[in-house]
Amino acid sequence: MMKLEEAAKYAADLLLTLPKKSTIRVIGHVDADGISAASIVAMALARAGYNFHVSIKRTEPDLIEEMKKEENEMIIFVDIGSGYLEEMEGLECNVIVLDHHLGGEEIPGNVMYVNARLYGLDGSREACGASVAYAFAMAMDENNVDLSQLAIAGIIGDKQVFEGYNRKVLEDGIGSGFVEEREEYILSGKSLKEKLESSLEPYFTGFRNASPFLEKIGIEEGEKFENLKEEERKKLLSALTLKLLEQGCDDVEWKKIVYYGKRYGDLHDLSSKLNACARLNESGTGVALCMGDVTAWENAEIIQERYRDEIRKEMRELEKVEPEEMERFIYFHVDHAPLSGVLAGLSLKYLPQFMKGKPVIALARKNKFIDISARADEKMVKEGVNLGEAIKKAAELVGGVGGGHPIAAGGKIPSDREKEFLQNLDRAMEK
Repeated sequence: MMKLEEAAKYAADLLLTLPKKSTIRVIGHVDADGISAASIVAMALARAGYNFHVSIKRTEPDLIEEMKKEENEMIIFVDIGSGYLEEMEGLECNVIVLDHHLGGEEIPGNVMYVNARLYGLDGSREACGASVAYAFAMAMDENNVDLSQLAIAGIIGDKQVFEGYNRKVLEDGIGSGFVEEREEYILSGKSLKEKLESSLEPYFTGFRNASPFLEKIGIEEGEKFENLKEEERKKLLSALTLKLLEQGCDDVEWKKIVYYGKRYGDLHDLSSKLNACARLNESGTGVALCMGDVTAWENAEIIQERYRDEIRKEMRELEKVEPEEMERFIYFHVDHAPLSGVLAGLSLKYLPQFMKGKPVIALARKNKFIDISARADEKMVKEGVNLGEAIKKAAELVGGVGGGHPIAAGGKIPSDREKEFLQNLDRAMEK
């Protein structure tokens, strides 16, 4: 079987046949992985002497029709495109698709299709869009190894693991000196009161005000975790672990491995900023941030905090909600479409009334359409759940679109066909 690096080399060779100063169109997906991936490709193009025009797009039925209106010498789709391959035959230029999503059975002659899944890699865990973009950038020039920093941010953003090709990206970054690995307590940083009230991972129910909790266990609310004595740390972590167990969450870790980039600092924080930019329609700021714009970093910090504030507000409302239930999934409605995926994921993990061993679906009405976001967990996937396939099938039956991964997926359907979609999804998940 051909390796991902070999396929990326074929794609890079196709690009490098174009004259320098050609303008290449780059289309990335609207999430942290997609922004990281598009930025990796853009920076590799700039270093090789090409002009580029980057756009970050949602999965929309008319995406290829939109591209047909443009005159391009080449289009590179990254972290998006597997669901559009047949339609790409109508484009008048060569196309490179760098992806890891399900799809892509019929490949037109004008498309160079590089999908991690074709090379023995699990596209849900072992290679994301940014990983494949990194393979492409390295095939263009091995001096692009510093872009491993952005690829790692994409891996983190897609909640993947450092196995498969992702492990290679991490080893490249550390081996070249561009990435450093550290182990840190997740409560380090701000005062404990601020830390507990603002925490999303983990999310603590009833912590709109954490002062009574800290007072009860005899710890000053203004104290920082790193300044606590060992005995106080143990007392705090024991109390918080018990709190999460009472919420139904049994997967509790207070230390985590954190990756730092030579250029970007905390890559988990970078990933969080990119995700916030994607969700709040500020993707341009995200791309500029990846490319080293100082002003973009300052703007991204503001966007990140606004995004986190909105999530906390919605989660506190969801604490009071009893979700609706189908035979094979739980669902709820949310007002803000950009928040639906993260709310589905957090409620599945931290809100007791959502923890019923079933995937959680969030529905957000947006004009004449409903945006769908779905989340499962590893246990459900091992038992056979495949949200990507189920949502794709159920959405197409009502004139919508959908897809994604077994553990996380999304779609868009006409708003007047919600009930029919939910019934279709229940049937699709039975299979």
